[in-house]
Amino acid sequence: MTTQQEVLHLNRNPELSDWFTSRLEYLIGVGLYHNQTSTLAERIISELVNYRTHWGIDSAVTAKLFREAGWQVLPVIMSIDQDPTEVERGREVCEDLGVTYIDRDLTDMYTHNINNMAEYHDGILADTYRSSIRRGNIRARLRMQTLYDFASQIGGCVASTDNFSELAAGFWTLHGDVGDIAPIQSLIKSWEVPKLAKHLGVPDSVITAKPTDGLGISDGDEAQLGVSYLEFDIGLFTLMRKGDLTEALSQDIEKIKTISDRIKNSGYKRCNPYNLIHPADALRYQALEMLDNTLQNREENLTL
Repeated sequence: MTTQQEVLHLNRNPELSDWFTSRLEYLIGVGLYHNQTSTLAERIISELVNYRTHWGIDSAVTAKLFREAGWQVLPVIMSIDQDPTEVERGREVCEDLGVTYIDRDLTDMYTHNINNMAEYHDGILADTYRSSIRRGNIRARLRMQTLYDFASQIGGCVASTDNFSELAAGFWTLHGDVGDIAPIQSLIKSWEVPKLAKHLGVPDSVITAKPTDGLGISDGDEAQLGVSYLEFDIGLFTLMRKGDLTEALSQDIEKIKTISDRIKNSGYKRCNPYNLIHPADALRYQALEMLDNTLQNREENLTL
């Protein structure tokens, strides 16, 4: 199987236009869709080895990486009116890891929360797309609230499982998806994440499943994005590398605009919170960061 064939297979064989296909061939040629998965895994694991604490996580690839790095992994399955197949996939991952896991149904807690909020939050129960996003954000924050409480209980941390494609798309909930360490934040969804999953032995049923955030907003991630993850990644790196769009057809340009708008409109998330610089001490944040690094033994000298 060629790299291009494997990329398409891992993305559930989406129909690409000639232009997106040509851009994929180019990105394969310049090494974005590489075959250095083993090296990638080794480097991430070596970084994680430098951290010494317990962890509670719910992502298959992230869990495998932390296990390889010698961490104690505590997966938490948190369902809220969930599709049973999604819950079963979570259990399959935990059983494949061979670890004890926590299984919590948060539906009653979520329903109680939503009904209380409905008394003073207009439209929260409305059957509209915007209201479904609001409810989805509440689901995500309830899950993160639960994870951090478990982490506090055992003296641990929470893993962030977002990837680079989601980071660029703003496809996460502020204060609902971001944990303490993000081992796969730099990896693209259409290639490096599934390739790494295969390398680490994640069950095929998880790798080939349709991507979904489980928040009940729409029929999967790609329905919300408006493009497939493969198209998004191709468009993202074309834009970042100022690639040629002259041969793109009108439908390709529409998709590129969808991708560009998604990135533009989510920029506020990637700089959240926006810290204002002190008017009389512009280097205050840098000084604190240097102190943090020194106290964590990541730098030998403190120079202010």
